[in-house]
Amino acid sequence: MSVASSSTFPCIKFQNYPSYSTKPIILTIRNSQAEGPIRRPVAPSPPKPSNIPPPIITTAAPPKPVAVTTSEGKNVITLEFQRQKAKELQGYFRQKKLEEANQGPFFGFIAKNEISNGRWAMFGFAVGMLTEYATGSDFVDQVKILLSNFGIVDLE
Repeated sequence: MSVASSSTFPCIKFQNYPSYSTKPIILTIRNSQAEGPIRRPVAPSPPKPSNIPPPIITTAAPPKPVAVTTSEGKNVITLEFQRQKAKELQGYFRQKKLEEANQGPFFGFIAKNEISNGRWAMFGFAVGMLTEYATGSDFVDQVKILLSNFGIVDLE
């Protein structure tokens, strides 16, 4: 059992003499189980349930929302109509996504592969340009040097 949780120490007081004042500042740290006015409030107990009959639930379908109503000569679209259309759009796009997923890749050309291939091509082009700048030989000469260094073709 720690000193802080002990009921024998209801509070600890510190005195501090700040440099800007001659009066001491007293800081009090109270134990959570200490009696006194700073004690935490206790939540009231929940009310006891009474014998109220459960509500009657009807299974009738709600009325179909009206698309446009007229109010003072203005056409107004109701909130229920907007909610219904939003749900229909969600269902449409969910179905469209499932249809796209059912179509297999066309010879492996899917978006993820194409992005990867494009990035590698850009990287290779940048390396070729930097090598051309550093060595002074163009791309065709670089390919000749590469093939002769690997021993594939002797082009000298």
